[in-house]
Amino acid sequence: MSTKGSSERLPVALDELFDLLGQQRRRDLIAELSDRSSPVTLFSLAANLSESNDGIIDEEVMVTLHHIDLPELDSAGLLTYDPSQQLVTFDSTIEDVSDALEDVEDAIGSVRDSL
Repeated sequence: MSTKGSSERLPVALDELFDLLGQQRRRDLIAELSDRSSPVTLFSLAANLSESNDGIIDEEVMVTLHHIDLPELDSAGLLTYDPSQQLVTFDSTIEDVSDALEDVEDAIGSVRDSL
């Protein structure tokens, strides 16, 4: 199960949140989860996040998700990852985070366009 119970989680500091979501793969992961309504397996996430379109799962993506990305996002309280079952669960907060990320990306795009 998760390394921290929901009652033990402290609110994530804004700088920590920006740091966690600074990598494109993690933003893609949040977007992927926001499109789902039930728990998802590590295998399924890795398949959807692998850049290959030939149906082959990138082993590096799977290993990085399992050992780094999912545990860090779990620690921050954005999702719950059970490494023994390789299962990710989440609540409606993930959709709010995904929407906020889209807003930030749109705003940054507007600033870039005006430069």
